[in-house]
Amino acid sequence: MKKARFVKISGGLCILLFIMALLSLRLGAVETPLSDIIQEIVSGEWLVLKYRLPRLVIALLVGVNMAVSGSILQAITRNPLAAPDIIGVSSGGGLFAVIVMLVFPTLGAQALPAAAFAGAVFAAAIVYLISYQRGGIQPMRLALTGVAVSTGFQALITFMIVKYALSSSQALVWLKGSLYARSWQHVDLLWPWTLGCLLVALMSYRYLNTLQLDEETVKGLGMRIQLVRLLLLGVAVGLAASAVAVAGTIGFVGLVIPPLARLLIGSDSKYSLPVAALLGAVLVAMADLIGRIVHPPLEIPAGIITALIGAPYFVYVLIVRKPR
Repeated sequence: MKKARFVKISGGLCILLFIMALLSLRLGAVETPLSDIIQEIVSGEWLVLKYRLPRLVIALLVGVNMAVSGSILQAITRNPLAAPDIIGVSSGGGLFAVIVMLVFPTLGAQALPAAAFAGAVFAAAIVYLISYQRGGIQPMRLALTGVAVSTGFQALITFMIVKYALSSSQALVWLKGSLYARSWQHVDLLWPWTLGCLLVALMSYRYLNTLQLDEETVKGLGMRIQLVRLLLLGVAVGLAASAVAVAGTIGFVGLVIPPLARLLIGSDSKYSLPVAALLGAVLVAMADLIGRIVHPPLEIPAGIITALIGAPYFVYVLIVRKPR
């Protein structure tokens, strides 16, 4: 029964994803007819696709990364509010990227991905070390520590923006999660992390299901709970850090998508993780498309669109519906 439902939902999301991909390749500041796109593919002269296709691929990969990362974090903390942008990973990457852009602008744009990735990992390490107690980390302490660290990093980001107000426009756009001017070079930076971490996450679905039980029950099953938590936390951080490094701080994807996936297919991670990955890809691709076509030639960063879509829905889930 659940498997048949999973096939139907996944098939529907794949169709929706295909439609979003076609629209993303066609629409923008300049609309490109579908016949021209087909002609480019046949001739091998990818003029439009050279710029729009890598951007689409990055949108899909970022959506997958943030959604699956959020699913893992919510499972290991047993907290529906846990997400990369809540527990400090996104803000850590954002702070380091802002420092590079404003304090060391001579390093250039090529240093941004490395700086953002390092910042995200640094933030995750701080959260882990502060939340660690004798016997390991506790889910609630991890989540609360993440909120505190995220708040502190956001304050530092605000300070940097105010201090360097005259040259902070690029940083502000990056912080809102923009896919502008992304290329195949950025795809090459991102896809190995997506593929590797996603495979580990999918193979770990039994552990994720078990971690949703209470602490004593998990220990009674003989699981090395702290080691499993640490490894899965590393996978979640790898997914989120790589996404932040390439696309900036696109928020709400890791917060909203996991509850929606559970509403659609249930709490079994064997099914909810793939559904979350597809939903995340659809959301970010749709957000990037909307940001490009609402007010051309100006672009609205995808992170602003995901926030406008995600925040009201998350309130709806909290008030009206309950994840299954």
